[in-house]
Amino acid sequence: MALSQAMFDADRATARASGTRGLRSLAPPAADVGQRLADTAMFAGLDALGLARLARATTARRLAAGEPLWVTGQRADHVALIGRGVIGIEQMTAHGEGVVVGLFGAGDSIGLPAVLERGCYHSDAIALTHDSDVLRIGAEPLLATLAHAPMLAMAVNRALVAHSAILRAKIEIVTAGSVPRRLAALFLHLAGRFGIDVGEGAVRLDLGLTREQIGRFVSTRVETVSRILSRWQKAGWLRSGRGSIDLLRADMLRRILGV
Repeated sequence: MALSQAMFDADRATARASGTRGLRSLAPPAADVGQRLADTAMFAGLDALGLARLARATTARRLAAGEPLWVTGQRADHVALIGRGVIGIEQMTAHGEGVVVGLFGAGDSIGLPAVLERGCYHSDAIALTHDSDVLRIGAEPLLATLAHAPMLAMAVNRALVAHSAILRAKIEIVTAGSVPRRLAALFLHLAGRFGIDVGEGAVRLDLGLTREQIGRFVSTRVETVSRILSRWQKAGWLRSGRGSIDLLRADMLRRILGV
């Protein structure tokens, strides 16, 4: 398995060296994909035959920050399982402004509602972190397997519940009140889902979120986000790095929210 992964990485490096954007066509061997599927909560209870069938319809894809996994209106031809990185789900308003409606990370699945509807994706799915890694599972083989695998159906239901909880978190953030309260709610939410403990009570958000993306998530202008984050940084509540933010005083953010 280590050898086959090394071959995959070597092919990927060759594609980069030749200037090819074709990471979509590069995938680890089916055996590796099948093992990755088996290691996920959604497919852990599927039998070997079902796993093999889905593995043949699954490809691995790695995306650069800002690269779309799919766009609004595209036919929902696959479900994505996130192995690494963060994928943002974005929708356009009537005024042509992008709004981030949900952030999904390792272990999450996206695209299920559109696939179950046999329709089109209703939002853009954009990689927010560098070298995000996803498994793309073909819609029709997944639906065919789902019809004969009760345990998979239950796992899909759990995934849909988790998906709904993430979208509800967005509503709770944008209805938290003033912009400082919305920002505090966002950072605490991100810390709970994606935070990395770096010691002394600090939590690192290694997500590569820009201030513009943060503004789109909390529905405010980038200038307002910059002003508030600069004030918090001067107060020693957070520290900005290259593509990351360290929350140094999460207690002060909770105080803003009164929790």
